[in-house]
Amino acid sequence: MKIGFIGLGQMGRAMAGRLLDAGHALTVYNRGRAAAEAFRARGAAVADAPTQALEADVVISMLADDAAIESVWIETGLVAKLRAPAVHLNMATISLAMAKRVEALHARSGGAYVSAPVFGRPPAAAKGELDVVVAGPASAVRRCQPLFDVLARQVFNVGADAYRANIVKIARNFMLATVIESLGEAFALTRKSGVEAATFLNILTSTSLNAPVFKNYGRMMVEKDYEPAQFAMPLGLKDVELALEAGGDTRVPLPMAGLIREHLLAALAQGYADKDWAALAELTAADAGL
Repeated sequence: MKIGFIGLGQMGRAMAGRLLDAGHALTVYNRGRAAAEAFRARGAAVADAPTQALEADVVISMLADDAAIESVWIETGLVAKLRAPAVHLNMATISLAMAKRVEALHARSGGAYVSAPVFGRPPAAAKGELDVVVAGPASAVRRCQPLFDVLARQVFNVGADAYRANIVKIARNFMLATVIESLGEAFALTRKSGVEAATFLNILTSTSLNAPVFKNYGRMMVEKDYEPAQFAMPLGLKDVELALEAGGDTRVPLPMAGLIREHLLAALAQGYADKDWAALAELTAADAGL
């Protein structure tokens, strides 16, 4: 397939590389030119402007946040220039409000739009082992299926309204934040009474809490494996704030999200910006006098 790829951050680079290796023809665009140029030697065409990436069967965007979507897709008028049968496949994490806005703009101009945020990190993307939540018109989703076959180990379809995929991503990331917070508090509680962190983790993951999320984040806390960050503290704050914003938009109270947001802000204020958000456990331990 002819693929336009907009946004070559860590995740974008891994995904674009995977698609190239699978034989798809890519035209890549990134606001920072160097990231795009690195793909020229691998056979990709490098776009001078994002409009050049629209000459494709599917245009993937993997931009950092709402502000990047605003800058690249909306302020430039790019969203109105996409024409069927090309599909805009947005695989980034954005707010519920922005998800609805982009979907409405595409509907107004007649462009096909699919939202498919991903679960996973760059190494998983490079291996084609992402979990993808997809939503959008059935015909547009089918056009994207060959790309999911390359990028994903499993795909979950949550309906025809594209924004539904975004609310699933927001809610799932919020739940990760609650796991990190509760693990950190539980470690502090048991350590304060002399139970080794590794012993406590073994008990957790050998009984009913044996899910990968507890094993991974628990190990990071036991080993203090916070740098280089797999998911940096500011990104954790962004995701929790997306949950709070979505809760406000839909009138769903999320009291735990508010507490975790304050904890993340405190961590950033104390210099944790370069650490993985699992390092919240260190803040809780310090508060407990450990």
